[in-house]
Amino acid sequence: MTILCYGSSWEGFLTAVFDAYNKQASICRSADAASLFPSERVTPDPIKAGRVERGMARLAKDLAETIYMAWLSEREGVEDDLLALLRLSFGQNRDIRGDMRNPVVTAVTKAARQTGWERQRMLQFVRFVQTPEGIYIADIEPNSNVLALIGNHFHGRFNDQRLLIRDLRRRLILVSQQGGWFIREMGNDEKLPPLPKDGLFEDLWRGYFHAVSNPARQNLKLQQKFVPLRYREHLTEFQNVNR
Repeated sequence: MTILCYGSSWEGFLTAVFDAYNKQASICRSADAASLFPSERVTPDPIKAGRVERGMARLAKDLAETIYMAWLSEREGVEDDLLALLRLSFGQNRDIRGDMRNPVVTAVTKAARQTGWERQRMLQFVRFVQTPEGIYIADIEPNSNVLALIGNHFHGRFNDQRLLIRDLRRRLILVSQQGGWFIREMGNDEKLPPLPKDGLFEDLWRGYFHAVSNPARQNLKLQQKFVPLRYREHLTEFQNVNR
C-alpha cells in the first residue's frame, strides 16, 4: 500500500486519482500524511487532472460536480471513497451513483449533501462587521470548505463594497471587491485581529432579534435545529456584549 499525498488543491486531488487508479494506493492530504505505509508526494499535473475530468464528463455531465462537492466536505476518508467510486464507474463505463446499495455511493452522496447544506447555512449565517476602514468582514468556521461556493453570491449582492470572509478553520480568506473576488491563504505568521462586537449596527441587529422573539413560544430544541450551536459564536444576535 502506498499513500499518495496531494496537498490541498482540486487539481492535486485529480492528479492523485490518476496516479492511484491502477495501483494499490490510498489518497490523503499532506496534512494527514502520518502513516505506517510509505508515502509519495503528488505534484499537481494539469494534463493528468484534465484526463480525469474528461473521463467524468464522458460518464455524466454532473458527475464531476458531485465529486467536487463531496471532496469539499473534507470528511475523513473521503478521498478514498471518491477514488473507489471513480474506479467502479470507469471500470464499468457507467455512472454508478444510482446504486445506493453500494456503501461507497452512499458515503459520497452523504459527503456531497453535507457540503450543499453547509453552503446554504453560510448564505444564511454570515454576519458582517464594518471596520473603521470601511471594510466589511465576517468570520466563519464551517465543517466543509465552502468559500469557493459562496463567493459569487456575496460578490453579486455587494459588488460595490469590499468584503472579507475569513475561514478561521482553514486559514483562508475570501476577498470581494469591485471587479471580482478571489480566495487567498493566510501566511503562517499572519495574525487576524478580532472583530468588533459592539458597533451601532450590531446593537441594532441584536435589538431587532430581541424585539421579534416571543418568550411565550420559545422552543430551544427547534431553534437549535435551525441554528445549530456550532454556528452561534459568529452570529451577532447570539453574542452577549457587556457595555
